[in-house]
Amino acid sequence: MSQVSFWVFLSETSGLISTLMLALVFLGFLFEKLPPAAVATAGAAGFLLMGYVSTDEVLQVFSNPAPITIAAMFILSSALVSTGVLDAASSYFVKLAKRRGLSALILLLLGAAIASGLMNNTPLVLVLIPIVIKMAQSLKLASSRVLIPLSYMSILGGTLTLIGTSTNLLIDGVAQQAGMEPMRMLEILPFGLSALVVGSVTLFFLGPLLLPTRASANETLDDEAIEFMSEARIRYSGEHEKDAEGGDRPLSDFTALSRTRVLSVLRGSERLKPDPDLLLTRQDLVIFQANQSELLTLREHPRYQVGYYKQRLEPREGASSEMVEAVYAGDARSSGRRVSDLNWFEKGVGVVGISRRGHNPGPELAGVRLRPGDRVLLDGRSGDLSSILHSESFVAATRPRLRPYKRHRANLAIFTMALVVALSILNIAPLVTLALLGVGVILLTRCVEAEDAWNSIDGSILVLIFAMLAIGQGLENTGVIKTLVAVIAPYLSDASPLVVIFALYALTSLLTEMVSNNAVAVILTPVAISLAASIGMDPKPLVYTVMLGASASFATPIGYQTNTIVYAAGGYRFSDFLKLGLVMNVVVGVASCLSIWFFAVR
Repeated sequence: MSQVSFWVFLSETSGLISTLMLALVFLGFLFEKLPPAAVATAGAAGFLLMGYVSTDEVLQVFSNPAPITIAAMFILSSALVSTGVLDAASSYFVKLAKRRGLSALILLLLGAAIASGLMNNTPLVLVLIPIVIKMAQSLKLASSRVLIPLSYMSILGGTLTLIGTSTNLLIDGVAQQAGMEPMRMLEILPFGLSALVVGSVTLFFLGPLLLPTRASANETLDDEAIEFMSEARIRYSGEHEKDAEGGDRPLSDFTALSRTRVLSVLRGSERLKPDPDLLLTRQDLVIFQANQSELLTLREHPRYQVGYYKQRLEPREGASSEMVEAVYAGDARSSGRRVSDLNWFEKGVGVVGISRRGHNPGPELAGVRLRPGDRVLLDGRSGDLSSILHSESFVAATRPRLRPYKRHRANLAIFTMALVVALSILNIAPLVTLALLGVGVILLTRCVEAEDAWNSIDGSILVLIFAMLAIGQGLENTGVIKTLVAVIAPYLSDASPLVVIFALYALTSLLTEMVSNNAVAVILTPVAISLAASIGMDPKPLVYTVMLGASASFATPIGYQTNTIVYAAGGYRFSDFLKLGLVMNVVVGVASCLSIWFFAVR
């Protein structure tokens, strides 16, 4: 075969080759030998190499507003985390669980669904997992009984608004590229609300019957769930003990500053019970437990000195001062010795907190005898810390991954998020514009540090989206989408709109359970639009159908990101999702299709 005839042959079979390439991409998603973003990128590179999509078309993919909006919403959501808004809400529900029992857990799940409609549900679930586990423990429930419901409720809540999930934003972006008008914030609310109501009722009645009772290997989970023992004294700004800035303060003032658990108050050799009305004096040492973020937040408060410093130096003295967290491995020189007897403190290095799994490490920091496995927060100058970490048996020394909460900016973060949502609902400006302006506000006002803002963006999701958009353009260029519509259309041309909606929803849901929902959304959205044109139907109801079918994925842990997160955290098996998830797929699918037909077609 000559070179010319070979290229003619390729051009005539481009549709077949691109279909095979798409099938290989889907198989890569299904078998998970590589991360989905890597598979999609390789697929996009293949389409570019074969000439099915041009370099200019690949570059145009980056002008799609959906990925930019998704990244901006990740940052806006991170501001609610960094300012302690979500932590305050979770603390309220943990306390409520002790008073109200199971009703508090149900209320939290409903709150998670509503919150998922206002922010990206992935970071929300990450924050709520340790809280839900704590609530389950207080109710004597296995974590496997509550984590799947958390994921499912966040999925259902994500169908309420345009910003509830990245898939919604992506489908809207693809639809706009096809010439459709941008969707409004609450355009899918009637359909999502129907799915939420039916799904919640199903979960409430069938969940107790179908969810497993299985102990999780991760009952304490992450840094947020690990508590450190620490101590604090009042700082005084004047010469007298009771000056205007530093007078005696009730213990309730201390506990109100952050979510801490006071263990005792040491006054000389006397150990006092933590009475909220107890007045703290210069001599008092407050022994308490708190997670890392709370400890760092309290450490920055000007009225309290936190941690043990043998020479009583300021915790952050010197421009090069820093804090590290290290795991103590144990050695003959320091194992079993009191912290106060160690030679770490000669240059001002201090211990901010110590965590020992399942135990209180000691009566106070100075009296703790280190054991292998203890997690220790050390504070001091960089050089001094390096010397100690190398001379002692510490492993896994890192800077704390969590940050102090910026609670004084919590109202600003809430207001910014609420304003973005409200102005989008009122259609004042495009959502991408409002989201970017909101990001500018929270970065300028330091509701979240720039480094944390960039870290909050899930780069793998953005890479997957950009790559799938390029593949979608290649399929359009090779005529695969038109061919697929031409095959499907004759079977649906005489069918009622309700049957068309059910058929498209079933296809979307089936594919979503096997591969990434973002990938399915990119492929099926243009198919839905073309199918509507070929059978003389308004394309919007079919776009809504793809949106809900790609978001409401319950039967496998790989179809939706929050399912994948709780899959590991709850110690689940694959079959645990099938038992309840298949039922949820059917009832939510029927409710969604009927509501789309009733509100958008009939």
